[in-house]
Amino acid sequence: MYLVLDRYYRAKEGDNSKGSFESIYERQYDLDNCNYVGLNEYLVPEIIDTTFYNDALWIWRNKGKAKENVKNNLHEVMYTTMSHKDCSEKQSRRKIIDDLIKNQRNVLLKYPLLTNPKPQWDVDYISCERKDIEKQTTSLYLSMTTGYYHFKPGDEKIIKRYKKFAPQQKVLDRWITDMKMSWKFYQMMKPKKCQTVYMEDFEDLKPFEVLEMLGMTDWGNYLNKDFNVPIRKAWHSEDTTITKRS
Repeated sequence: MYLVLDRYYRAKEGDNSKGSFESIYERQYDLDNCNYVGLNEYLVPEIIDTTFYNDALWIWRNKGKAKENVKNNLHEVMYTTMSHKDCSEKQSRRKIIDDLIKNQRNVLLKYPLLTNPKPQWDVDYISCERKDIEKQTTSLYLSMTTGYYHFKPGDEKIIKRYKKFAPQQKVLDRWITDMKMSWKFYQMMKPKKCQTVYMEDFEDLKPFEVLEMLGMTDWGNYLNKDFNVPIRKAWHSEDTTITKRS
């Protein structure tokens, strides 16, 4: 959804390129002159890294100060790093967003609420959620353990390689319990002016159908009907169902 919206807003500004995995996730902006800024996960400090070694995933936080085997204590590490507590880095990033919005720029921000205080901007919000909490939790687990949230076309071998790290049922059950608790907190943090959409309702739609679902029916003024985005979904319903182990 983020990538579809990003291409739509870029096309409105005259950039009708499909883009690439690198160009979208590593794009740089001239903030003094851009009329559109698409910021992917912009308010999330870089708190975790992963590597695949010796048939196991290893993670470290705070740039290598606490290296741990992901199989042993991922749950505790994630609870420590995915905190919604504020910090100076988050405050600085929010200040940049404040300035962009005040200058009446089009800002598309992929913003996980639970890692920041409740948002106070007077803007349009979209909350993308999943109806099936077990699939949502499995998807989150696979994303966090492997470091893969999206895939480039042709990454099928990587997907197959990392599927074996799907959680065992007892681990999944523990994560689901925590997810349910955090979900209540998340619902309280959601802004009142927020459109809620569910992945199950659009994950098989074409890009132009996603835009129309969101009420953006003028896409044809900027894009052809067969326009696409360069990134594959990661750990969608089929993946999470196939990979779950008992």
